[in-house]
Amino acid sequence: MFGRSTPAERQAAAALLSEVADGGALTTPGGMTDASIARQVTAARQLNDATGGDKGRIAVALADVREAAIAAETSR
Repeated sequence: MFGRSTPAERQAAAALLSEVADGGALTTPGGMTDASIARQVTAARQLNDATGGDKGRIAVALADVREAAIAAETSR
């Protein structure tokens, strides 16, 4: 169910997923640059900070963002 995470947690999770998707790691072999790795690490730290380092909260925030993305895609 969407909304189990806080807005700050969802924002941090969305930023991390966006960095991973835009970094080329998923689509381009060897496409990750030092700069893209640094951005992903920064985004991961922000998610860790937003959740207080709780792995369960991180998983929930990522799941909530995934659910929101799927809902947005299916409503098109």
